[in-house]
Amino acid sequence: MAYHSVQVTVPKKSVDDVLKRSERKGVSVSGISAVKGPARTITFLTAPDAQQSLLDDLQTACNKLDDWQIAIMPVDAVVMKSGKQSDGDNAQSREELLDEISRGARLNPTYFALVFVSAIVAGLGMIANNVAAIIGAMVIAPLLGPVLASILGVSLGDRKLIAKAALASASGIALAIATGAVMGLLLHPDLGQPELARRGAVGFEDMALALAAGIAAALSITAGVSAALVGVMVAVALLPPAAAIGIFAGNGDLPLALGAALLLAVNLSALFLSGQIVFLVRGIKPRTWYMRKKAEQSFKVSLLAWSVLMLVLLTLIWFEFKA
Repeated sequence: MAYHSVQVTVPKKSVDDVLKRSERKGVSVSGISAVKGPARTITFLTAPDAQQSLLDDLQTACNKLDDWQIAIMPVDAVVMKSGKQSDGDNAQSREELLDEISRGARLNPTYFALVFVSAIVAGLGMIANNVAAIIGAMVIAPLLGPVLASILGVSLGDRKLIAKAALASASGIALAIATGAVMGLLLHPDLGQPELARRGAVGFEDMALALAAGIAAALSITAGVSAALVGVMVAVALLPPAAAIGIFAGNGDLPLALGAALLLAVNLSALFLSGQIVFLVRGIKPRTWYMRKKAEQSFKVSLLAWSVLMLVLLTLIWFEFKA
């Protein structure tokens, strides 16, 4: 059961109001800063099932103030008098999710360098039919962050986060395609290599894999579990198809490039659709009523759009199998 320490810094006159709003099961006051200066820091120990409601009430109270700050820190262990700890969910709060996921959607030289290197390794792995190299490329591919940030942005109705994450995702995929195109143009690879050829076609099993990856990614991040291995699974669904598009196009084989593009579209749709559903089930939503209404609207539009796209892609896959 993951407890957290929540530290609230507010003006001295607001301490009583903050303490009143913290009165609930699962929350205890573990300290108040020394009586010096105009501000006070109150530290709470919170159980997982009480953390989000406490943060919501604290932000409602603090938004009326000119200056305030809330810090959230994980607690390694809690020893109780009873010696018992009830089983609970290690769910992360909305604020922790927003901070962690938005950091993964930043466009910077490191992001582009990792995408570029992973695209080269994945491309060479497919050309040489080296599965180990492809998996190694997925370990360093930073594509999980932007995908999760886009899904979270829709769930919270945060247009800035959606735009930021969409730009990062599009930029990374475009760089992977461009890198693959240069490799295809310069290396003239054998397009019959199994690991490369299979990226030129799409099947229902590919959609199932992407759906599973989206569910696993959303569950891992909301449960506060390390998403490193899940990131490999997400990268497998995105980076090799993107690099393969470039390799096929650079080598002049447009039918295979279109097949890889269909595979990429299927994987993206499945990732976003399954991730959004998990965030909905986990209750990830904005704090205020107004933002919740905006988020509901964006969520419905996004869910409808991805569902329709999935149906279209399923139809294309079906006709491809029939042919």
